[in-house]
Amino acid sequence: MPMNILFTIQHQMGKLPKAEQKLAKWILEHSEDVIHMSAKTLSQASETSPATVVRFCYSLGLEGFTDLKLRLSANLPEIKENLYSDIDPDEEVSTIKRKLMLKVTDAIEKNCDILEDEAIEKLVSLLEKTEILFSFGIGASGIVADDFFQKFLRIGKRGIFNKDMHLMTTALVTNETPALLFLVSNSGEKKEVLQLALLAKDHDIPVIGMTSKAQSTLAKLSDILIHTADGGEAPLRSSATNSLLVQLYSVDVIFSAYASKHYDKTMMHLDKTKAAVKNIGKK
Repeated sequence: MPMNILFTIQHQMGKLPKAEQKLAKWILEHSEDVIHMSAKTLSQASETSPATVVRFCYSLGLEGFTDLKLRLSANLPEIKENLYSDIDPDEEVSTIKRKLMLKVTDAIEKNCDILEDEAIEKLVSLLEKTEILFSFGIGASGIVADDFFQKFLRIGKRGIFNKDMHLMTTALVTNETPALLFLVSNSGEKKEVLQLALLAKDHDIPVIGMTSKAQSTLAKLSDILIHTADGGEAPLRSSATNSLLVQLYSVDVIFSAYASKHYDKTMMHLDKTKAAVKNIGKK
């Protein structure tokens, strides 16, 4: 799936060497001009070097400078409308809608590439042998943990989701049935999340970690790592929304993969729970 090159540059900026960061900033500010430049003229305009231009392209995973120009050309209509910047003061609602649509689409596409089939398949196999699902996250990650809990509850999987860490701790240490712990943390470094992971491992409960940081502490503690895309950073915290959406997308993939493998039983449970909820309050 082709990457959106301008968002890729924005996301990779902090990881680049100093000279490449300088070049990246110039490209973001003069994206349309770059399409008509050679590597030499770009290096002169950005006050870098042709070698820096080449290294920069490789740092982004591109085949070379021509590849960079082709990808910028593909994004030219949005570049002309300045849709790659963060929200500006007094901006039209229609422009805000398009800017956010581009960010969300890019995040979901990147997540689709990052999300590993093997990890999902391992989790589905584990879910088949698990009787109770513990789920936990803080803040926006808590929304994702709750979504995981609710989805599987609807198809007959017992679970516990609670924002109170003390209650989660009590539930984990008193559990006597096959279980797993699903933890969500975009940074992979939330203290409470890591404490629960360590507690689960002490009680032989498999840890499933969902994070965008593959080298984080949560990732290293996880028996199965669900690696998601990083939403990037933005002054108005639109990145927090992107991270939330890619995590929710990932939970949907997990649920759909399980449901596909147990299709008839899943549909039976969904029909039963839907009918029961619909009839609440009618009698």
